[in-house]
Amino acid sequence: MSVQSPSTTPAPKWLIHDVIIGSLSGMGVGSLVGLFISARWADNNLVVLAGAVVGAVVGVMALLRSHRRHARFVTASVVLSWLLLVASGALIAALASAIATFN
Repeated sequence: MSVQSPSTTPAPKWLIHDVIIGSLSGMGVGSLVGLFISARWADNNLVVLAGAVVGAVVGVMALLRSHRRHARFVTASVVLSWLLLVASGALIAALASAIATFN
């Protein structure tokens, strides 16, 4: 019989949280940065898409790395991620409202 050894990298406890919140906060911030770059220099919507994709990847990787280093849930990366999620969501909602009510 062979002895099975446990994997060296355990699955993170908060993987679902890290993926969802990291991607949402990263996409929000990345799309806003892409929108401002697109409006100023590029005049292309692909910049907004690229910003959202890059932001999502960076957000997820930052949360995963933070939870690998620390055993607790509330870290600086988690707090910053939630603040960025709320701020970018509020700014996107305000921008959509301003565009909808523009006369």
